Order: sequence, then C-alpha cells, then structure tokens
Amino acid sequence: MRDQLTSRRRRASFGAACAITTGAILVGLPTPASAEFEIQETQVEKGEIEFEYRGAVHWGLKAEEAAEEDEQGGALEEQEEGEFLKQSHDFEFQWSFTDRWMLSTALSADEPLDQDFDLSTVEVEIQYEVIEREGNGLGLAFIGAYGFATRSGEADETEFAPFFELASGKFLFTGNPIFTAQVGDNRTTDSLGFEYGWRGAYSLSGRWGIGVEMFGEIEDLSNAGSFNDQTHSIGPTLFYHPGGVLEAVEDEEEDKAGGRHVEFFLNVGVQFGITDATSETALKFQGTLEF
Repeated sequence: MRDQLTSRRRRASFGAACAITTGAILVGLPTPASAEFEIQETQVEKGEIEFEYRGAVHWGLKAEEAAEEDEQGGALEEQEEGEFLKQSHDFEFQWSFTDRWMLSTALSADEPLDQDFDLSTVEVEIQYEVIEREGNGLGLAFIGAYGFATRSGEADETEFAPFFELASGKFLFTGNPIFTAQVGDNRTTDSLGFEYGWRGAYSLSGRWGIGVEMFGEIEDLSNAGSFNDQTHSIGPTLFYHPGGVLEAVEDEEEDKAGGRHVEFFLNVGVQFGITDATSETALKFQGTLEF
C-alpha cells in the first residue's frame, strides 16, 4: 500500500481547496450553476475518505445582460450591481475502497438567474487509477459518472473522462477532458458534449503554492456554434496547506511516517471570462477535509 503521507502531500499541493467548514460559511455567497471549476486528480489511496466543498461567485453574465437589454431597452444600466450574480454549491463525498478504485457522490445546489435556489443535481461517480504517479512522471485515471437532474424538465447526464497528471520537480500539470451525454426524454442536445479543466501548479514553499487554471464547455459538439457562444475562462489560483509540505516529488525519508489523521486543504482563485457566454469574473472556492 502506498504511504498515506505521500498521498496527502500530493493532494495538498495541487488540487484540494477550501475546507468544509469554510464552505459552510460561504454557502450564502453567489456561485456558478455547475461544477465547472473542479480539477480532479488521478491518485487513489485505499481507505482514504474526503469531504469536499466547491463553489464560486460570478459577476457580469454578459450574454444574459445583452439579452435583457434588448428586451428592456437598456434598463439594465439602472439596476443594482449584483443583479446578475449566479450561484451554486457542490458538496462531495469520496471513498477509496481499493488502491485503484474510488467511489464518490455529490450534491449540487444552485440559483439560476430566473429561478429559486434549490437542489439541481445528484451525481454518482466511479474512478479507476490506471497509472500511479510516484513523484515525477505521468499519472492516469478514468472516470464514469451519472448525474440525476432534480428539476422538472431537465435531462440526466452521463460523463466519461481520462484524467491525467504530468509532474516535474515542483511543477504539476493536471488535465480533465470530459465527454458528456444527456439522457432521457428531456435531452436538448443531438450529440456528445465536451467539458474541460486544466491546471498548471507550482510549489512555492512548505505551505503555499500558485497555479493557473482554465475551464470551458461545449454543450453539443454537433452544434458547437462559434467560440464566442461557448463558455471559456482562465485565471490564477492560490493554494494553502496548513499542516503539510507542498512537494511534487516525494521525499522518501518523510514517507516513512505512518498513521492517519485529518488534513485540511484550502484554495481560492479568480476566473476571467474570455467569451460573451461566460461571466466576466468569477471568484472560486474549493475545499477538502481528508481522513
């Protein structure tokens, strides 16, 4: 079995974010209506349990504002700042029941611009680690997921993805290309959809790391439209791990430590929209409590 400390350090450096307690404080803040700001790693560690919160705050939904300006004759300029904030919150539980397999379930709640805040999706996901990354080199895993839509008139969705990591020294690149498909009578797409997220992260010191993340989505690959009609954003991220060392390559001496204890990881970032279909700015939060 791989050392517990190794897994915790890898996760602290590059993926995990704001703890559940921090997430609870942020529940009242506006955030986006999907989990597009999640970067998922490839590592699986038998017996490991995680509770994670994800959320973000969006300002300036340009496509929505333009549409309402057409209908209201420019009345948007007179409305209060924050009128077009969009919010969501994801709460996820993960359990690694072998050294290769991990099961997770997530609850997503959001508040679209024209609807009330409520539960939007319940998702179940399975992950299999194909290539274990130990220090520098490649890590590879595959995931399959099914999301149950909880709102009337919305379609269920399946997901399939290869997740990969490339590490060199204190630098780690993580990629999440995801193929999606709507299921059921309420589907509105003709073919597969595509979502992606990638992160380049660098360890600055024992507790801090910085990175750049980019996210995007094409709802229907057969009717993708122009680039400006798709959602794409990019921005910096800051990582903080109060109790551990941020390293992309393991230290074999420290890997001898045993036992399991609670770990707390924090990450906060800003995303800047680069198309009209994307909000102008988003402040993102992520968090993990790991046992």
